[in-house]
Amino acid sequence: MRKLISAFLVVPLVLIGLVLRDKIAHDRSVGPSAILIITALGSLSLLSLMSLLLYRTRFRSSVANAWLAVGATIVAYAVCDLATGYFLIKPSAPRILDQYVHHKLQPNTFARFKTTDYDYVQRVNNLGLRGPDVDPIKKASSYRILMLGDSFTMGLGVEDDETFSARLEKSLRAQSLTAHGRTIHVLNAGVSSYAPILSLFQLTRGVGKLDPDLVILNLDMGDLEQDTGYRSLARFDPMGGIVGVDGREDAAGVPTLSTRVRVWIDRHLYVTRLLVLYLDEVTGATDLAEPTVENTVNVMTKTVLRHTLAEDSVVDRTREWRNIFDSILRIRDYCARHGFTFVMTLYPWGHQVNDKEWVPGRRQFVPPGAAISDRSIVRLHQFCRENSIEVLDVFPAFRAYRGATLLYHKHDMHWTPQGHRLMAQQLEQYLVRTHVVTP
Repeated sequence: MRKLISAFLVVPLVLIGLVLRDKIAHDRSVGPSAILIITALGSLSLLSLMSLLLYRTRFRSSVANAWLAVGATIVAYAVCDLATGYFLIKPSAPRILDQYVHHKLQPNTFARFKTTDYDYVQRVNNLGLRGPDVDPIKKASSYRILMLGDSFTMGLGVEDDETFSARLEKSLRAQSLTAHGRTIHVLNAGVSSYAPILSLFQLTRGVGKLDPDLVILNLDMGDLEQDTGYRSLARFDPMGGIVGVDGREDAAGVPTLSTRVRVWIDRHLYVTRLLVLYLDEVTGATDLAEPTVENTVNVMTKTVLRHTLAEDSVVDRTREWRNIFDSILRIRDYCARHGFTFVMTLYPWGHQVNDKEWVPGRRQFVPPGAAISDRSIVRLHQFCRENSIEVLDVFPAFRAYRGATLLYHKHDMHWTPQGHRLMAQQLEQYLVRTHVVTP
């Protein structure tokens, strides 16, 4: 028992030393979260010292029983947290770190995604796109629609044939609808954790070579913060233009100890992740943090969706809007130069639809009782009008939906098969309305 108590004395002190050494080595200040952690570890170490002193007295039995209870509680918590994380935290697909698009899907791979919300196998084709293999050379009889976006577009949470890209293509063909007499092929270039700045380089350095006729950028509500976060890793040419976002480990530098620990917690410990997010909110750490890949992608915090809430009206997001607008305009201009039609879609997260979708998962990102604001949607529409960008807004359709099947998973934030079905229907109606497709 004395060895156990001694361990609780020494280990916290070692951890405190590592935290301080890490802060000094990376020239980082000791923030509110670190102070709380150091205080907790120091208190545990002090309690252990007092227990060792009492262990030599008549209170030995009481001290031993107390520490047995503490040890059993810690073990039980760890087991439950790991088990919860195994079932609730979504796994990652095989990917390649890249010097231009940060990361991309690994071609010719299969990955199983299993959580309490879903269990399926995802196929990545010969070109690194989700779905069946694609001939790089477009036939004259083919009309290609290229879908750009993040995990919503990729279809995290549904089978290969249930993504809105697959559903759209299948429905158009079933009705014998064509685009100017050509057979329609819908290519799904969605990649988890993408933002417009990555879609830009994915288009200019990769999928643009597939010669799409129509490019659709599916804008996600998390993109406002994440686009700026990715730009923290951007590489620039002598003229100041962005040439890529380098995601390779040697380019990003050695991550701090706190970063490595935070990423591990985010990927494996569900309950602890919620506690850390709560700690960040209480200490105001997320409000002070600069948008980076670390805190907007690797470890998503509540700030990623805060712009969708009424409470965010006092926050100055001029830089974030400038960055994401720049990325979108670059995609539009590239499409114009190459003769591709460019369209953008706007779609909601579950908390922006009603109070029944994405429950209880939304509790990680949206404070209870928070008022939802459409301020960002209004600004995006204004931007599209000012820059002559065609936009399909599916917010009204998702909010008007009254079906019995949920559109979003309960814990995971992504669409269910029904959500993808509704998105595909909206896209099809848009294509018919704009006379892109005809019988």
